[in-house]
Amino acid sequence: MVYGNKKKNDKISGSTGQDGFADGKRLPAGILTSLLTKTFYPASVVCYSGPATVFKDGLSWYYTNAQRLLGFTQGSGIEEYTTLFDPLLCRATLVKKRAFEKLLASIFERSRAIGILNETPEGAIDSTGLETHHISCHFVNCTKRPSYFRRIWPKITVVCDTQTHLIASCIVTRGPGYDFCLFEEAVGEAAKQVRFKRMLADGGYDCESNHRIAREIFGIETVIKLNLRGFNSPPHGNYRRQMKENFDRKVYNNRWQIESVFSRHKRLLGSALRNRTEVSRERECLLRILTHNLMIIRCAA
Repeated sequence: MVYGNKKKNDKISGSTGQDGFADGKRLPAGILTSLLTKTFYPASVVCYSGPATVFKDGLSWYYTNAQRLLGFTQGSGIEEYTTLFDPLLCRATLVKKRAFEKLLASIFERSRAIGILNETPEGAIDSTGLETHHISCHFVNCTKRPSYFRRIWPKITVVCDTQTHLIASCIVTRGPGYDFCLFEEAVGEAAKQVRFKRMLADGGYDCESNHRIAREIFGIETVIKLNLRGFNSPPHGNYRRQMKENFDRKVYNNRWQIESVFSRHKRLLGSALRNRTEVSRERECLLRILTHNLMIIRCAA
């Protein structure tokens, strides 16, 4: 076609005549179709803007009802089309992610039913490392193997009930690493299962923000050993100063119950994981926590 020619035959004909397309019947040519698929689950997403219409310069004025030509523009826009991971299609996946929390909640409901959980429970938080191979760390150190054998290891941070040794939450990470940054997440997950009266922790969790989170958000009294970090100056923060002035050593000594939890857990279930990938190791750690709690309930029943 030739733009700028005002003749009526400047359109692409809808049919062929004796002399080809030029001799065919002049109708709006339906050779262009929409490049966009039909929408089944509309959702607002940021996507490529796609085809854009070309208006007056694309077609002559004679056929105003003709289907307009399509061009392409670069940029981004907001359109409603089917997304690859639609929320309606992924409900089954979201349910599976909460399976551990649901099983853990049913275990604590069972413990309340049989009467082994105290009305004012006391919790303790700590972390421990697990081995990625059946070879012990002592053997690795004695044989002077390369450092990559002991570079990283799976690490679990748990909150347990000091009376029953039931584990209320488990956060799986990779060690070595600091402990104080995992306090909020671990205590928050444990608060969904048990309403603790007091939380005990060693100096690795000493932080003013951890005191505020436990006391002001979750309503849990904290007894955390003060870690001066080599400074002789008085600790900063109201709660940390209280720990220095009025530290209850008798109450804090009950924190060693979580060390007994780790000892029992590794003696009965072993300290080495069987899986090899990070995702499978995390699932194995969560499964070990559920098994640990079930064994306690079975013995109590």
